[in-house]
Amino acid sequence: MTRIVSTYGLTVALLSAFLTVSPSAHAASPGEQAVATAAQNNQFAFVMFYRSNDTAAQTMHGTIKSALAERRDAVIVPVQINDKAEQALIRKFDATRVPMPAVAVLAPNGAVCSVFPQKVTSHQLTAAIVSPGQASCLKALQDKKIVVLCAQPAPSTEIPVGVRQFQADKLYSNRTEVVSVLASDPGEAKFLKQLRVPTNQRTSVVAFMAPPGVMVGVFNGNVTRNELAQKLAAAGKCCVDENCKHHQAAGKQPSRR
Repeated sequence: MTRIVSTYGLTVALLSAFLTVSPSAHAASPGEQAVATAAQNNQFAFVMFYRSNDTAAQTMHGTIKSALAERRDAVIVPVQINDKAEQALIRKFDATRVPMPAVAVLAPNGAVCSVFPQKVTSHQLTAAIVSPGQASCLKALQDKKIVVLCAQPAPSTEIPVGVRQFQADKLYSNRTEVVSVLASDPGEAKFLKQLRVPTNQRTSVVAFMAPPGVMVGVFNGNVTRNELAQKLAAAGKCCVDENCKHHQAAGKQPSRR
C-alpha cells in the first residue's frame, strides 16, 4: 500500500496535531471570522502564525503576499500566537507546537491542504491551492473517512455499481465518502496524475483511499464491492478495531503497491 499524504504536502505528525482539537462554542475571533468569510467566498485561507514581527515573519509574509498578489481565490490571515483573542484558533491548530513562523493553507471546505513551518517558497504556496476534487478527498481523509474517488468519462456517467454497493454496506456506510470528478477536467489533471489515475478511459476509474492517507488501489469501473472490501482488509483499514486480525496481518507484512 502507498501513502499519499506526502503527495498533498502534509506530514502525518502535523496533520494529526492540527486535527485533534474540536472547536468549542465561543464568539468568533477576527482570525476565525476571516477564515469563515474566505470559505463563504470560495477562497483559500493562508493562516500565517507568528510570534513576533521579526525578519523570518516579515520574509514569510512577503513571500505569501507576493505569491497571492494576482489571485482572487486566496486571502492571508495573520495570527500572532500571543494574541489572547485568537487562542481558540491557535489551539485548534496546536500552533504553539509548530516552529514559527508557519502558514497553514485551508481549502474553502475546511481541508488542511499544506503546512509550512519557518520557510516557504512561492511555488509551494501556489501548489497548495488544490483542486475541488483533491480538497474533497483531503477533507474526508482528515475526517477519518474512507474515500472512493470516481474519475468519470462524462458528467452523465453513473457511479460504478461496486462502489455504490460498498458505500451501502452497513460496515462502511457511515465512514465512506464517494467523490466524483470528470476525468477530462483540466483542473483535476494534476491531482489525478499524482494518484496515477488514467484519464483517457471510456469507463470510470476508481481510486480507493483510507485515512490518514493510504492509497489502497486504483481500479476500473467493474470493481466489485467484495474486491474493495478485500483490498481494504489487506491494507488493515477494514474497521476501526485495533485488535482486528486484518490490522495485525497488515502490520506484519511490508508495504506494497
